Amino acid sequence: MAIEQLDKKGTAYLQGIQGLDYLGKMSGYKKPMNILKSYLKSDGKRKTLYLKFNDGELDEVVNGVYQIKINPSDKNFLNDLRDELEDNGEDIDKSKTKPGQTITFKSGFQLYLSGRTLSNVIDESGNSVAAKKPTNDQQEDGFIINLKEGKMLENLKINNKIGFSFGKDWYGSFTKSFDAFTSKIIKKTDLSKYEFYRDSDKKKLEMLNQITDPAILPSSKDNWNPSDVWAVKKDEKNRLAKEIDKLYTERKKNNNVSIERINKFIETEFKKKNLIGISLKQVLGNSAIVDKITKDAKYIDSVKFLGFKNKMEFDVLKTYFDINVKMSCIKNNTLDYLFRFRPRGSSSALTNNGEGRLSGSGPADGAIDKKNVLSVLLPNADDITKEKYGKSKNILEALNFLVASKKYKGLQTWVNKGKYKFLNIKNLDKKADDKDIRRGLLNLNYAYLIDTYKDQKDLYKKFYLAAKKVNEFSSIHFKISG
Repeated sequence: MAIEQLDKKGTAYLQGIQGLDYLGKMSGYKKPMNILKSYLKSDGKRKTLYLKFNDGELDEVVNGVYQIKINPSDKNFLNDLRDELEDNGEDIDKSKTKPGQTITFKSGFQLYLSGRTLSNVIDESGNSVAAKKPTNDQQEDGFIINLKEGKMLENLKINNKIGFSFGKDWYGSFTKSFDAFTSKIIKKTDLSKYEFYRDSDKKKLEMLNQITDPAILPSSKDNWNPSDVWAVKKDEKNRLAKEIDKLYTERKKNNNVSIERINKFIETEFKKKNLIGISLKQVLGNSAIVDKITKDAKYIDSVKFLGFKNKMEFDVLKTYFDINVKMSCIKNNTLDYLFRFRPRGSSSALTNNGEGRLSGSGPADGAIDKKNVLSVLLPNADDITKEKYGKSKNILEALNFLVASKKYKGLQTWVNKGKYKFLNIKNLDKKADDKDIRRGLLNLNYAYLIDTYKDQKDLYKKFYLAAKKVNEFSSIHFKISG
């Protein structure tokens, strides 16, 4: 990295692996920086950390403490990194740590949740980039504008049309997604035959609002069809509008009218390339992948839970627990898969959420539907955070208090038994504050209910399908990712 490229007048940041490499050359920092690099690479978040410089010099915020900043949109990431570093032997300096804002380690560096989106960032190639993150609408419009133009525009033209300065990573994602779209979905020569709409735009065609109206859907919109973009063939638009309006009116008047009629209609028009839904993910790899997502009965029937892989060493005072499983799907493909459960948003949140991803991959496939899956399979699982634990100083004491109140005997018996299908538990008797005890009991209760669920095969199949945004109600669409 040519340090000369950092701004000599003011604050600048080295992005991702580049910054960790720079700090890792200093005495005593090699091990923790290698831990962070390994975690970032495996989790697909290699660009979310920024090493801070002032006037071209590595900044010491406090004597001997070097600051690694995290954008404010990544609150969960702060705690995830803390857990990863602690699990690998890095000790926290509590006197210089502010919960929820900074975590300072005795080895002399600090993870700092920035109060604002960072600017003046140098990327891993030494080029200046805009670190400000585009909104979902801007991300989608940045892709759609090229479809409407019928060609891939230059970066500056996209920026001018959208009114946002996209960095090289986003321009690269748009380019790869455009190439994949025009090679696998609609040919470049046929783009002019279509109109393209962003799903989140309430001013889109009324028929697109109708088929995603929560009033007619048996599941949340994103579980039924998570399309971000709709392609509508121009010479079929009027016919589609009339037929969708008829289906919509019938379904709204009588909720017993099968959603399968709407699904079948969308599937037929999808195959004819008259109405196409597309889900978009930022492409970080070398090329984009196009998957056709369908509720095809053969696919759903083929999904099977095959068993557990390695058990997680679960520290009950940490923010999450993982379940490592082996699944199979169509054509007897087997895959290693990971379900992660943790409070969404603040680590002190009083409800838990789940998500699924391929083991070792980057972004999650998606969240497990809270309303229609988690709350059905694990009813009232969040209620434990509403309980009173007296003056309990650790989780074991809190459990004893609950059982004395004639509650959660099953949870205590399970904990004491010590035989768990997918994890090993530690630090039950470690002193903790109220926030950590509540979060720990919340995670423990979820782990208990999942571990003791009667039909394990059905449970994990539903978790998997929900994370993949596929269930018996799902509508056919394309997904672009990479």
